[in-house]
Amino acid sequence: MVFFLMLFVKILNFRCFNVTVSSIARKHSAVCNYAGSNIETLKELYGFTKEEIFRLMENPAIWRKKETEDLIDSYHLYKRLGFTNSDFLAYPSLLISHPVAKFNHYNSLLDTGCSPIDARLLCRASYYFRNKIATLKQDGYLEPDVNVADRLLELLQPPSSRSSIPLEQSLKEIDEMKWTALHRTILTAWLQVRLKTSEDEIINLLRVHKMIANKSFRIINENITLAESIGISNRKILRSGYLLNTYPEYPKTMLRDHPILAGVNIAAYYRTNPKLMMINPRKILEIFKLLKEYNISDEAIQTRPSVFTMSPFTLKQRLDHIKQTPELRVNFNDYRMLNMVIHHKTMSSRLGFLKKLKLRCASLNHIAKPDDSKFEDYIQEGRDMNRISDVMDYFSALLKKPKEEVRARLRKHPFYYYVPFVDIQANYEYLIQMGYTNENIARSLLVLLYPGYKIKKTLEKLRREATLRFTDLQQSKQLNLVLYYIEKEFHFTGNGIWRTDLLDSPAEEKTLE
Repeated sequence: MVFFLMLFVKILNFRCFNVTVSSIARKHSAVCNYAGSNIETLKELYGFTKEEIFRLMENPAIWRKKETEDLIDSYHLYKRLGFTNSDFLAYPSLLISHPVAKFNHYNSLLDTGCSPIDARLLCRASYYFRNKIATLKQDGYLEPDVNVADRLLELLQPPSSRSSIPLEQSLKEIDEMKWTALHRTILTAWLQVRLKTSEDEIINLLRVHKMIANKSFRIINENITLAESIGISNRKILRSGYLLNTYPEYPKTMLRDHPILAGVNIAAYYRTNPKLMMINPRKILEIFKLLKEYNISDEAIQTRPSVFTMSPFTLKQRLDHIKQTPELRVNFNDYRMLNMVIHHKTMSSRLGFLKKLKLRCASLNHIAKPDDSKFEDYIQEGRDMNRISDVMDYFSALLKKPKEEVRARLRKHPFYYYVPFVDIQANYEYLIQMGYTNENIARSLLVLLYPGYKIKKTLEKLRREATLRFTDLQQSKQLNLVLYYIEKEFHFTGNGIWRTDLLDSPAEEKTLE
């Protein structure tokens, strides 16, 4: 315990020359929690001594930015490659780099024919990729007589001949080429054949997805084959070029170990949202567990599988914010609720704007869609009312009743779409607290449309009336009686729904033409 305390103080002292502790907490709130866990991992898994950990911690990226799970994955990768703690101390950037990036570099160096692929070479892979192939030979990582062009051509599936690719012929000319230039020349010609497309499209693909430029041909081909096996067309692969940069073990693990997610075959998710193939299965399962902890239905998850591309930390933050905001919480059981998570910044901005305008009836269709047109139309129209379909969806989710049943009851009231969902939710929670069951509230659901203070005042008054024997009545009849006494004052016109506590004018003057 004393060791960890001393180490943490050392870390803070190291960082505080340039920034304050509070600024670190604000700027890196999502990742500062990794420090203690990373130290423990370096000590228990890697077996570093206290002095060695102090040396590594001088690099803030290890304790401030490196996720513990990535540190664990790096350990297993490097141990398979035969690296030791001495290598990590000499080249600490190995621990900072993402293990998948280093896996890709290792395979590209292996394709090239490099031997040995030691810690120094892997640490400086990007440097060698940017330089002439002769540099690898001069530094002793390639035999002088190795023709890298021929080695790379041997890996292509389907095979391509040198004659079909515009390459220099002599070994000396090949050695004078930069590794990236040679790789790109072969890759461009091969992908035209592999994806049945034109040179211009491949050039555009490599321009947009630059990480493919130093990717192993074996890994690229494996990613294409995997995508094709689950029904992704060549045209979609071109549009989703990041698929070529995927770590193939991620989708293979999900397809093998977790073929069904949220009631849907994972292959179907991959077809509709190929970016999911790039996500670590550990992260996908962590997010799924988090969604279930918040009681988010499979139906909601199926509408927005892109939620699995988010950071679990960010997802939890947004879910907590939605839970804590009454205007958003009312939509938590809606099957489209993940729109609020995906478009959280847009939604929060729109909600703040609506509050300034004192418009309270905006639905998910207005505030949680990326398209601005519906929101702008709602603002310009200036009518504080819900969409009828949204009201049906909301009541159906709240009361767990079919939409047809909800629609039949609501249509008996002329102004049911003018009541904010947050008020309906508050009334529902109040009646549940008073002991009314969901079933009986559903039978008298129109009472939920009325201001809460009127419901409470009328309910208390009826309970005091001894002659009515109110408490002996069935719950649904009690609620109908409450509704009767509220509307009696307004001659059963439906105008009892208006909140007169927010108006300067008398209740009788608030009517609709």
